[in-house]
Amino acid sequence: MKENVAKGRPILFSIMLGILLTLLVAVASTVATIAKFEDTGIMVAQACAFLVMAVIVTLYMRKRDRSLSIFGFNKLHIRKEKLALYYIPLLIIALVQPIMGGFNLELTVTKIILIIVFSLLVGYTEESIFRGIIRERLQFKGPVFYIVFSSIFFGILHMANALSGKDLLSTSLQVINALLIGLILALLIEMTNNIIPLIAFHFLFDALAQMTGSVIEEKEVLAVSILNMIYLLYGCYLIVVLSRMKKLSIKNNQITG
Repeated sequence: MKENVAKGRPILFSIMLGILLTLLVAVASTVATIAKFEDTGIMVAQACAFLVMAVIVTLYMRKRDRSLSIFGFNKLHIRKEKLALYYIPLLIIALVQPIMGGFNLELTVTKIILIIVFSLLVGYTEESIFRGIIRERLQFKGPVFYIVFSSIFFGILHMANALSGKDLLSTSLQVINALLIGLILALLIEMTNNIIPLIAFHFLFDALAQMTGSVIEEKEVLAVSILNMIYLLYGCYLIVVLSRMKKLSIKNNQITG
């Protein structure tokens, strides 16, 4: 079974899928820039790129499993195994930037709607790829390989945003930020096998970040530093919990075996 899965070159497939998403967004941004669109126009162009990719990944997942269950689209049972304790820190993370920078009161209703739609597309598409498809494709390698691979890959593909003319400290913190959030989300999907809360978090984090006031730019290093500290503590907690879950699973299998 593992040999059949491996023959499909899942690692190369995963890399190409991530690169395809990055290229689509880059092309959309370039075209919008050449056309001299303003920020809103660039966001619309990027949203179109994410929409195209969302359709592609949805068709792919539906072809593999019409229920989408193997990709983590499962019914959410908050009360089961105290899952709420795993997700509460995500809400805290999403609120850090708006709490520190306040909301941008100059946003129009149209811009807010655009931000919401854009963030939904980004959250759905990126989570479906990194925590859904790539995880399913790399199952034969085991959870540790998937967690490490997807975290690093997720961080690498988000480095472009961090390298946009910022100082070394800010850039370094942003890169670490992307790697750590990738690690946390990979750990969560392994623990819960449910991608829906991760999509919701990704959407909320991006939407609130874009609605945060410009004051946050002056506190960017502090905000990212606080987030990275939360990520580290949260990640360590999840690793401990996941290790215990794996040990308990092995013990139960030995007893029933």
